[in-house]
Amino acid sequence: MKLQQLRYFVVLADELHFRRAAERLNITQAPLSLAIQELERELGGRLFNRTRRQVSLTEIGRAMQENGRLVLEAVDRSVQEIRRILVGTSGEIRIGFTAASSLLSFFPAIIHAFRTKYPDVHVSLTDMPSNAQITALQSRQLDAGIIRTPPVFKCPADISSIRLLMDPLVVAVNAFHPLHSRRQLKLADLKDERFIFYPRSYGIGIYDQFIKLCAARSFVPTIVQEAREASTIIGLVATGLGIAVVPSSLRYIGIPNIAYIPLSDADATTQLLLVYRAGEANTRVANLSQMARAKTGSSRSANETKLRPARHLGRDEKSPSRKRKPPKTLD
Repeated sequence: MKLQQLRYFVVLADELHFRRAAERLNITQAPLSLAIQELERELGGRLFNRTRRQVSLTEIGRAMQENGRLVLEAVDRSVQEIRRILVGTSGEIRIGFTAASSLLSFFPAIIHAFRTKYPDVHVSLTDMPSNAQITALQSRQLDAGIIRTPPVFKCPADISSIRLLMDPLVVAVNAFHPLHSRRQLKLADLKDERFIFYPRSYGIGIYDQFIKLCAARSFVPTIVQEAREASTIIGLVATGLGIAVVPSSLRYIGIPNIAYIPLSDADATTQLLLVYRAGEANTRVANLSQMARAKTGSSRSANETKLRPARHLGRDEKSPSRKRKPPKTLD
């Protein structure tokens, strides 16, 4: 049975008149009659009662009319869905992101814009380290990812990338630390400090960068505590256990009495990239990358490309015009 035969039958079953059905189908009556006869031979029974005056459905024809319409509607829905998938307005897109990148205004902006423009596309978001995202792309577990890398970074040959923005590294210290009042620091100033940092095994993109930056200043950082979550690292800094070198985006984590002090070192910065498989035929990914390219040229906020002076959260932030009081000592 051909879909064309089924369509001819359904139209004739609706009209119960060969001439009117042929006009609706934009064909002559002869091919319509031949199609119906062929369909009846294939089914082994008559679909219509025909007389000189009228055409009516048989019992088989009535059953065929109901089921045939359902089949054609299902086929039409499938064709429309496939067309939407082909143009990227339907289906699913799986996007990876790093925890810190989600704190930048660019991340919610691009995701919201994509979901607004393509409401029928299911957006699946997965929080994972940068290195893991590259692996997930290569194994087709992700369609796209937002990763953090050093400013000079070469993606694998099978991965394409778009630079979204630059995000400088800053030093997070608590209110009782001697460096708390500094407006700016150099990495060399930190050689004798105790650090809280991500574990190397977690695959965080800036781990190796941080170690190399320190090595270039002739010291090995003393890492006294490791933590997987960015918010945990900042929380541990607040306890006075150590300091942390983190992306500037973490300054949006509102833990009181934490200062984020800019680094003056030109190489102490990171970049965020949108990555996806090279030569990817997925039109949803193409739509996302096109949107990202447009936004990087028009929607990049100044506080994400150029770091502001040290920001102090907590009591200092609530009263910016007042003279800062010295931190209270513990009894």
